[in-house]
Amino acid sequence: EEEEEEEEEEMSEELHQITLSANNNNTGTSLVEHEFVGEPVMFGEQAEREGCEEILAALTPSEKEKLADPNMPLRHFRAEKGKTDKAIKKIKATIAWREEFGMEKIKGGDEEMRKIVMKESETGKMYVRGYDEEGRAIIYMRPAKENTHVELDNMRDLVYHLERAIASTLRKSGKEKFNMIIDYDGFKLRNAPPLSTSKFTLNILQKHYPERLHRAYLCNPPLVFRTCWALIQPFVDPVTKEKIVFCHGKSGVEKMKERMDMDTIEVSVGGTGTNLREFDMQEYFDTPLNVTFDDPDIDSSK
Repeated sequence: EEEEEEEEEEMSEELHQITLSANNNNTGTSLVEHEFVGEPVMFGEQAEREGCEEILAALTPSEKEKLADPNMPLRHFRAEKGKTDKAIKKIKATIAWREEFGMEKIKGGDEEMRKIVMKESETGKMYVRGYDEEGRAIIYMRPAKENTHVELDNMRDLVYHLERAIASTLRKSGKEKFNMIIDYDGFKLRNAPPLSTSKFTLNILQKHYPERLHRAYLCNPPLVFRTCWALIQPFVDPVTKEKIVFCHGKSGVEKMKERMDMDTIEVSVGGTGTNLREFDMQEYFDTPLNVTFDDPDIDSSK
């Protein structure tokens, strides 16, 4: 009877945690995924477990060591709608891209890369601040504050903030996704990046960060933005389009209220956070990667 109870407990535990394992004769690799808090199962637990096992079995020992985190196979499996052959190709490409792009240098530890990202960030055109009501970090982006037009450095800056939002979300709530608030206040056509930069940005988000974006709120979009959107829209995949929320006036604020505590959102995008401090770049880069600017969980006075 005791053995039966133990078996039932083990089966119950599996309802909350997907075990990813790949038997490799050389390494005996076994990866256990932490719970996907708040992110619903999409294809059934058994199908997702088997799909992840198949993906892991197709990776080399070196590729397994370079996984961004244990949930990476599951995100690619879901992004490819359960088609493991496509997921295997995509995850291999992303593993290779992360190494080629210098991910570890971007995330920290390389002084030269730190200078590049700090230069990109000095106008406050992009930073991670606050969370939605479920604990997903928010990336603020202000295209009108673009201060460089060096495409590669622009992308390094983007990736740094994606990684920071992911790390902050994980620490805060254990969730997997982040939000974007793109404030077009003051945006003019001369601020628009080249089409190649826009395509580069979408390529990174859609190919290398699948199942990461929760919502992207486009606030205060001027009429001129329609021209930019018309050029970019053909390269935005349908799944990403579903996550984009255009916020105009009071109706836009109401859309944000559905998922945000507006007292924690900056006034410029319709929030009521009148006591929020102005962005301080030096303070931002002096805090750990898994902390947002002016993070409510961190005492900034220390």
